[in-house]
Amino acid sequence: MNKLIAIALLVFSTNAYSLGQTEEGILYGLGIYKLWDLINEEPEWTPGQTYGSDQGFPPFRCKGDSIKCAYERGTYEREREEFEDKKTKAYECGRTGRNCEE
Repeated sequence: MNKLIAIALLVFSTNAYSLGQTEEGILYGLGIYKLWDLINEEPEWTPGQTYGSDQGFPPFRCKGDSIKCAYERGTYEREREEFEDKKTKAYECGRTGRNCEE
């Protein structure tokens, strides 16, 4: 943001009016570029980050006794494996055209 203010001050200062059309055009171009960059700024990508709203399979949580939790853990792991398998097949379909289901 400070760079944008500096460019704006430079463009609209009295010294800017003594510049030629080429230099003034360059200053306007830099200001517009910086403004466009600020508007379209995206957070920096970090390793392990996924795109989209789907962040993967939700973590396992259980409330109750150990037998109920063991059953729920088994169900969770089966569903997670199915999810991962579908995700892998979708990737392969998009990447190589294999494993595409109608």
